[in-house]
Amino acid sequence: MDINEFRKTIDSDEGLKSKRKILISLCVILIGLNFSGATLHEANTFIFKLKFTNHENILYLFAISILYLTLRYYGYAKSYHDQLYLFWTKRMLSDYRVFCYTPKEEEINGLLGKRIDIWPGDEPGIQSPNYKIKGIFQRNLTYEATEHDEHDGGYYYQNDIELNTYKDEWGRKDYFKLLSYEAKYQLEALFKYRETLDLLFPYIISFIALSSFFVRSILISST
Repeated sequence: MDINEFRKTIDSDEGLKSKRKILISLCVILIGLNFSGATLHEANTFIFKLKFTNHENILYLFAISILYLTLRYYGYAKSYHDQLYLFWTKRMLSDYRVFCYTPKEEEINGLLGKRIDIWPGDEPGIQSPNYKIKGIFQRNLTYEATEHDEHDGGYYYQNDIELNTYKDEWGRKDYFKLLSYEAKYQLEALFKYRETLDLLFPYIISFIALSSFFVRSILISST
């Protein structure tokens, strides 16, 4: 899937759009109630009107609803997050300064060439690896490897190269240089490609809404 097909898929996902719309609407209401000091007296449910006498409990209801809808939104958006991750990591690995495979010489150059001690002729999968973030300062380079078993024959498996393990020419300085490239391509994905912010905005406003609720609760309890 290229970026244009990806955009069309997101724009046509009615389930994602409906969850995002409801979540953002509730967040805006909760932020307004917490920061403006307004109170909610009536709600039109199209059939009858409800009048709320306990304002504090309504805020709790909004906060719980926002938390639930955020989790629901994540369920709808998870596959798109994974695809965006593939987009920016592939762009990073396409940068010759980070990773460069030359078929004629069968060599891997670039920054990651210092860490990869595998000959591409033996492991063809290393010619087009994937970049994997496993945790804080834990990065792996993964590729499809082959193995032969005398009973089952040949089979494929995922092999990992731990980039936060230092050896030979690959040192701490090289690793942090790699992280600087990672930050560059993540920021580029955030500001240059609209899909990233479109997907992240509901989380941002959800965090602000829930934070405003907890800050308000702390201020009330301290007075």
